[in-house]
Amino acid sequence: MISDEQRIALEAVSFNPAVTPDDVWRPSPHNVPELHEKVAAEILRGVARARTDDTSMPLGVAMQGRAGAGKTHLLGAVRERIQRDGGYFFLVDMVSGKTFWESVALALVEGMGRAHVGWGTQLKTFLRRLTPQLGLPMEVRDAVAGAQPVTRAQLDTFIRALRERDREVGRDAQDTARALVLHGATDFEAQDVGYAHLISEPGDPAARAAWGLSVAIRTPQQVVQDISRLMALTLDPTVIAVDQLDTLFAQTSTSLLNHHQGLEDGQAKMLGPIADGLLKLRDITRRTLVVVSCLPDTWVLMTRSAPTPVGDRFRTSTLPDRIPTPEIGQAIVAKRLAAAFAGPRFVPPHPTWPIAPAAFADAPTLTPRALLRRVDRHIAWCRDHHEVVELDRLVDGADSTPTVRAVRGAAGDPTTDERRLHELDARFAELVEAADVSAAVDPAGEDEHMPPLLAAGLAAWIAEQAPTGATYKYDPPPGRKPALHGRLIEVLDEATENEAHWCFRAIAHPNAVAVTARVKAACTLAGLDRDLPQRRLILLRNGPWPTGKRTTEVLAGFDAAGGLRCAVPEADLRVFAALRVMATEPSTALQEWLVARRPASGTELFRAVLPGPDGTRGAAPPTTPDDGEPPSGGSDSDPTNVPVADVADGPSTGSTAAPVPADPAAVAISAGGPAVGLGQTADGGHPFTVPLESLRRHAVVFAGSGSGKTVLIRRLVEECAREGVSAIVLDPNNDLARLGDAWPEPPSGWGPGDAERATDYLAHTEVVVWTPRVTAGRPLSFQPLPDFTSLRDWPDEFDQAVRSAVEALAPRAGVDRSSRLAQQGKAVLTEALQAYARSGMVGLPGFTEFLADLPEGVSRLTRAGKLAEELAEALKAAMVTDPLFGGVGAPADPGLLLTPSPGRRARVSVISFVGLTSDQERQSFVNQLQMALFAWIKRHPAGDRPLGGLFVMDEAQTLAPSTGTTACTASSIALAAQARKYGLGLVFATQAPKGLHNQISGNATTQFFGLLNAPAQIDAARQLAEAKGGRLPDIGLLNSGEFYAAGEGFSFVKVRTPLCLTHHPKAPLTPEEVIARAHSNDGRSG
Repeated sequence: MISDEQRIALEAVSFNPAVTPDDVWRPSPHNVPELHEKVAAEILRGVARARTDDTSMPLGVAMQGRAGAGKTHLLGAVRERIQRDGGYFFLVDMVSGKTFWESVALALVEGMGRAHVGWGTQLKTFLRRLTPQLGLPMEVRDAVAGAQPVTRAQLDTFIRALRERDREVGRDAQDTARALVLHGATDFEAQDVGYAHLISEPGDPAARAAWGLSVAIRTPQQVVQDISRLMALTLDPTVIAVDQLDTLFAQTSTSLLNHHQGLEDGQAKMLGPIADGLLKLRDITRRTLVVVSCLPDTWVLMTRSAPTPVGDRFRTSTLPDRIPTPEIGQAIVAKRLAAAFAGPRFVPPHPTWPIAPAAFADAPTLTPRALLRRVDRHIAWCRDHHEVVELDRLVDGADSTPTVRAVRGAAGDPTTDERRLHELDARFAELVEAADVSAAVDPAGEDEHMPPLLAAGLAAWIAEQAPTGATYKYDPPPGRKPALHGRLIEVLDEATENEAHWCFRAIAHPNAVAVTARVKAACTLAGLDRDLPQRRLILLRNGPWPTGKRTTEVLAGFDAAGGLRCAVPEADLRVFAALRVMATEPSTALQEWLVARRPASGTELFRAVLPGPDGTRGAAPPTTPDDGEPPSGGSDSDPTNVPVADVADGPSTGSTAAPVPADPAAVAISAGGPAVGLGQTADGGHPFTVPLESLRRHAVVFAGSGSGKTVLIRRLVEECAREGVSAIVLDPNNDLARLGDAWPEPPSGWGPGDAERATDYLAHTEVVVWTPRVTAGRPLSFQPLPDFTSLRDWPDEFDQAVRSAVEALAPRAGVDRSSRLAQQGKAVLTEALQAYARSGMVGLPGFTEFLADLPEGVSRLTRAGKLAEELAEALKAAMVTDPLFGGVGAPADPGLLLTPSPGRRARVSVISFVGLTSDQERQSFVNQLQMALFAWIKRHPAGDRPLGGLFVMDEAQTLAPSTGTTACTASSIALAAQARKYGLGLVFATQAPKGLHNQISGNATTQFFGLLNAPAQIDAARQLAEAKGGRLPDIGLLNSGEFYAAGEGFSFVKVRTPLCLTHHPKAPLTPEEVIARAHSNDGRSG
């Protein structure tokens, strides 16, 4: 049993392994200097050079490290050291290559409001250091530094003295100097004038003139240069750190692939402006060190994309991939625990209790983040089971954590548990009733009071999502006058730091100039861009928006970029206020209560704008009535109606996600709805099931020869078919075409009930084998040109369809290169296809004839006729050499592939590659299939069904490899990123864990790791597992049919998968046998 003293101490432990950029600004008592001493020393040497020489520009530092190595943590430690030594620090969240200078300028403005040793903020510190050098009277110094109201006369005195101190800086930067003083002034209207100038917003011309600002508006680059030159006058160095490049790179790559653009060209277009901006940033600043924090791969791409050698202007410094020594690992944990135990004044038996000192022998195999996660999981286990067991191994193993059976007697009494939930229900209702949130929607108080409310709401919402298995985090409340009031982050792929963001900004100010400046700043910091759908911004306002010309233009741009404007009901804010208080009141039942009651998820705002259980956003945000009154707090928005109204008679019956099973060994996910059984856990024989709905988030199997990978894929397809889910299965090795064959005799590997399951599957599932390019079997092909007829009245959709078709035709026509002649040919191809599609004609043969005799006036190019003839000949040749491109065989309508015949429950369409002899042919075919499938599921979403269909790709690394691109890379990634919205589940299987594109594996929530033999593949699998918080200690020693599995609602667990329901002998089918099955009526043998 655990003592009360120990329980209180463990409840005080709250690790945060994955810090956010905002954590850089918070004091950290956890820093272990030895962990990153070489990189930190390199940065500090650069700072020293910036301090001592105002004329030279020190080389920047490119700080590289893998995910979890501690890059952001190191920036926080460096920030503390620099500020303690008198310097300034700014952090740039690089959200878009298109807005490099806007992002840097806003980072400097935002950073001015961050805390600094001495005078409170960096802005006050800078002004307090500068004004004594100018010989100003004390009353002017106080006014300029914001200690008392400033007047126009005092501001003029400051500028005159500045120009006398440095004629050049005073002349060029005088408007920015005025704006900085106004930004820190006590008067709110003066603050708005200064803020508008600093973000290059025109603002109110009369107000600018009243404070002595000129008519000219400084560009963001000029503002950055002005601020740097002004701060250099204090003779103190500045560090500008650029972070989030990896997130931007990952998000932009996804967007490019969704639009079927070339990866290398798209990356260059995105990274090129950033690389150029970094070079110019170093050139225009004074006494400034530029630090870039990124993954090694991102820096390599950056150096390739730069217009000039960026590598010559930066020193590279790499963080270690793993913790260097056991002693450093021990120090990391000891410092964290010491800070946590200081509150309850608990004296542990030793500094790392409840982690045994001997356990840190494993520390050099982990990243700092992985170490903290392992410790956090063990402490959570001790709390949940009311027992302290010292962890003596950091790697997962039989002796790392007691089995559930050993502690099952410690489980709580259901009556006691329900009573604790009722107590929290009552406390919640009491706090909601008493909450006063008026200051959060007041213009004078929103910057101070709205961020902590949103932070509390987002923290609770994240806790409520625990059963989904998704990884979320949120930005802590920001500093003074923030551009954003809250940000939710979903970690899509930790290895590449790919994230989805939901940003919030409340704007209650009635003044149009103030509103415009706030909207613009929020858009910049959020990175709002139609081309980056993973960046979302929600503006909150309970009254009408100003209707001035400039404000209307800015809001129209905001709407066009994909932003959302909505009201925030008072009832929602009262919920957030209550949750904020409850988070400060220790309760072991709070997490369970949040998952069971879901108060934050039940708010009108979060229901509308945040992902639902299926990963989709709500239908519509709460809108402001036309009369400008805030939404009423009716019954629909009453937070107490969500869970509390039901608790009097028992647990809530509302739409809530089920909690994680209390028994982690029984990983049958209780999320409700149908599930498929895939074996038993290895440690206790408990059923292992996966809900159908979780497969919307896709699955991936990493396993080699002899692992049982094919059997697992077959059983998954079979069980899904038994639940009425049809599947398309790619069969590159002829070992999946037997999905319609019964076993000659019941195999010994079947478990109880498998014979009945096999009979049910075979009786209600039709298996059809397709053989592209083999007419003797069941040929399958695609029409290379879509029917544009239905799109002619929809300009945007029509244009997008034409562009997509041109991109597909260009390689076949030989105009996909960058030469002048190829670009002219592509232009003629585009103009001709637009005219052909508008005419109502369809089909590729007709289009080639149209090109061969191009009508007058179709193209603006002088040589259009000659070029069109050459295009026609090239396309005709492609149709001859590639029958699939020519359209021979049944059109590959996904509806045909996924729709069972009457009387059958599901159809399994096995697409054999026996007729596609080269990788290029297979990739081209799969690309066309995926594009057609993507279009089909958008027209036929799953709706209320848990899963609409399954698409299985074996040997996926040949279709979407991690390096280079194939004809189907873009469509594979687009499908992986978007298909779950419409209910299509994807299953990827590969023998090469790092050979599959990371945006494929990163989008797969359910993961299976089976036997691997090659040391390189074993190491790659272990790295992927670590990124998901798991360990694979015996991945090279697994038996056939044994897998480590992780997914929604459960972490890594070893499972034994069952034998498939259909015949699976050792030898695959011969090509002739595959063709025979395809030629038969239903695809079955015999």
